[in-house]
Amino acid sequence: MIIDNSGTLPAFLGLQDSDFQVIDRYRDALDKEASALAHAFYDYLLSHPATAAVFRDFSSARLDALIQKQTEHAKGLLVSRLDRPWRESMRKIGALHHHLGIGPSWIAGAYILYWRHWQKILQVQVPESDRDLLRDALFRLLVGDLMVQLEGYAHASRETDSERLALSNVLMSVLAAHRGKVSLRPEDLLQQICDDLPAKSGSVRLAGYMVSDVMGETLTLEHQAGLLSPGLQLQKSTGDPCWKALGSGQSIIQAVDDPQAPEWIKALRNQVEEIGIFPFGTEDLRGAGLIGVREKGYFQRVGSAYFNAFAHLGELVFLLRNQFLRDPLTALPNRFLFMDFLENARNQTLRHERLLGVAILDLDGFKQVNDRLGHGAGDQVLQAVVQRLQVQLRAGDILARLGGDEFGLILPDLERLDDLDGVSERLLAALREPLEIDGEAASVTGSLGITLFPLDDSDASTLIRHADMALYAAKDAGRDQFQLHSLALDEAMRTEAGTRALLEQALQENRLVLYYQPVVSSAGAVIGVEALIRLQHPERGLIPPAAFFSALDHVRLARPIGRFVLNVALHQAALWQEAGHPLRVSVNISTRHLLDARFLEDLQEMLAKYPGLRPELVEIEITESAPLRDMLEAQRLLVACHRLGVRVALDDFGTGNASLTYLQRLPADSIKIDQSFVRDVIDDPKDLAIVTAVITASRMLGMNVIAEGVETADHVDLLVKTGCNHLQGYFFSKPIPAEDVPAWVAHFRPAPRTKDSLHPLNILSPILEGHILRVQKFIGALRQENPFPAHVIEKDAEEYCHLGLWLRGEGKQRFGATPQFMRLLTRHERLHQVARVAKLHFDAGDADGAMEQGKLLDMENGLLLAELLAMAGESRDNI
Repeated sequence: MIIDNSGTLPAFLGLQDSDFQVIDRYRDALDKEASALAHAFYDYLLSHPATAAVFRDFSSARLDALIQKQTEHAKGLLVSRLDRPWRESMRKIGALHHHLGIGPSWIAGAYILYWRHWQKILQVQVPESDRDLLRDALFRLLVGDLMVQLEGYAHASRETDSERLALSNVLMSVLAAHRGKVSLRPEDLLQQICDDLPAKSGSVRLAGYMVSDVMGETLTLEHQAGLLSPGLQLQKSTGDPCWKALGSGQSIIQAVDDPQAPEWIKALRNQVEEIGIFPFGTEDLRGAGLIGVREKGYFQRVGSAYFNAFAHLGELVFLLRNQFLRDPLTALPNRFLFMDFLENARNQTLRHERLLGVAILDLDGFKQVNDRLGHGAGDQVLQAVVQRLQVQLRAGDILARLGGDEFGLILPDLERLDDLDGVSERLLAALREPLEIDGEAASVTGSLGITLFPLDDSDASTLIRHADMALYAAKDAGRDQFQLHSLALDEAMRTEAGTRALLEQALQENRLVLYYQPVVSSAGAVIGVEALIRLQHPERGLIPPAAFFSALDHVRLARPIGRFVLNVALHQAALWQEAGHPLRVSVNISTRHLLDARFLEDLQEMLAKYPGLRPELVEIEITESAPLRDMLEAQRLLVACHRLGVRVALDDFGTGNASLTYLQRLPADSIKIDQSFVRDVIDDPKDLAIVTAVITASRMLGMNVIAEGVETADHVDLLVKTGCNHLQGYFFSKPIPAEDVPAWVAHFRPAPRTKDSLHPLNILSPILEGHILRVQKFIGALRQENPFPAHVIEKDAEEYCHLGLWLRGEGKQRFGATPQFMRLLTRHERLHQVARVAKLHFDAGDADGAMEQGKLLDMENGLLLAELLAMAGESRDNI
């Protein structure tokens, strides 16, 4: 095939102005690497004897000049647009290569260097949005340049052998495949070669491409034309010439009548005389071109270099294919290649009669690292995680990145379940080790879901789904662990799916309703209600939330249900307020809804919808799963809720893994002690100890404490004695409809206290002890005896110091209505102001001035303690 000089080559290749424009946008980056590309080009030529011989007598200066010309070629190609002058010059270069004895295979092979070099630049320096456009344009530009060089080579040939010309024409016709409306897939080039070789050559009878599977165990005939069996597969064998060629990387010419030939070659005895096997590719994406010819000695007469050119083109196709099957960040197989691996692993497992583990691993805590340190650091974490995991894997195990922070694993050749336990524990232990990214500490763990084939005798897609189900079971069980898929888990998932459908239908049909359970104070006042969802079923009646609780946080339902509850609860609170019953309404917010990027918008929308409702009458309740999933985001959201005037309660406190961390880090107004502790608090000393500790810590931090599940008068008496100031449970009322709440409030009477009731546990003494020690430590710091304590001079320190938290919480509740309390607040603020002035003197080097303020601080503190103790009716001797 000869391309004319009409200037239509770029259009024939599908190159348009937009393609050249995207090349121009990144030409500077490509030009900067042109010199390195030229040196790599000649290193390639000089590293192979066949081409190194051409340059044996060249001086260093002459070689340098050639390298410079190659640099100019790399730059010139980018601006050439393959116009007529450029094509003429490339034809001359092709003719020169012929005269120098550089065969077509070396020309085609050298162009792979261009492609590999540009690929590195594409991956590092080109934004993802332009990467595919630039890759396509450069590929077509490279193909066009190679076409013209080969055309020049063919025309310069003095050989009259029509076979060589036919082979050259086949190569050029394949390279000139027109893009048309749909971009040609790389694999289609291989099939076109197979079709054209027998059609355009008088000697070639058959052509095909054997492609290795991803496990490197089987060669399969994927592209063919002629007489080959379409279903041919070759298992790995050291005696098969195809596998020999792949192993050595060298072409093999196999006579069909050779007694040592394998049976699949002997079966071609009546069609061809010899078969050429030309290997290509690297690593797990390899193949071999097969050419069958009519006569013996054909390849020796024509020269195998022409067919090696096709092998190089096959390698280029596989490089392109590899880009679509690998994750660019980690170089791991992507989801598509993983599925190929899995399908092949299933077949191998059945043959070997072993177990195959199929696993999905998800990183816990990765989002927090990504948000805190940035996406660049997140990428480094992923790369470090991959390195750690690969160290723990056995030979033959496969790790793939399925997307984001989710990975797939294929664990073949397991003999027993204990093998799976060992691998899983090693993987999770490796993830627990802390990381350091750019000097910052980072920590992630992993949750792993696994299924075993053929115990789980499913197809590849179903195995993945079952592993994913097990992954979610591992997350629900607390994360940082692995779970194995089972029939029971499968049944549970089907039940869960039915529950979700039930809940979704009820939401659509407006059959969700809210009931309200009162919350009372230890003094006997009704301070609010908790909104609790119910499902009105047409046949089963009113269904409690325990029957559908797990579905409330489903990705498809969490926000719609959350919006429904907020709307109904706030509307009801506004109605009660208008009727003269200003009750605080607590609303449960699911983890998924809280961490949804639209949660604050939803809350603001509902508050704006009922402008007459005081925001402090709205309280959102969250469980600990939200902060466990993303502590920083949970903190940010709860602070934003406070800015809106909305209160925050930590629900089911004490049941999870991070309760003490919550008290320290989350801006909560209330703590709700889970009923599992309250129920047995009278009979179980451990429950009493836990409840008392939580109540005492919460009071010292200025938080309200609500005990859930209060069922008897004895519960009330004991909880009040331990200092619990709010109570909720069936002793007072079960959850009731909204219309019944006003009547219940009107008729509520507090339970009588027992005669021997004691005062609540005193927490003022330890708070004052801490306060006195901190004042002494601050004065000691002025003398340079110790560091300055925290929460003294910082902005708003008076709100968050030991005494400030008590004053803001329990102190305000007990004494807020007295005039002495307001004077006490003023005295406390003055104490912090004196400390700030003392620190200014200290920082300015005025030691005497600092100590004068220290004396004033000590005096002011004495007055504050005296006033506080007098108000509380206590003696300092009791502290």
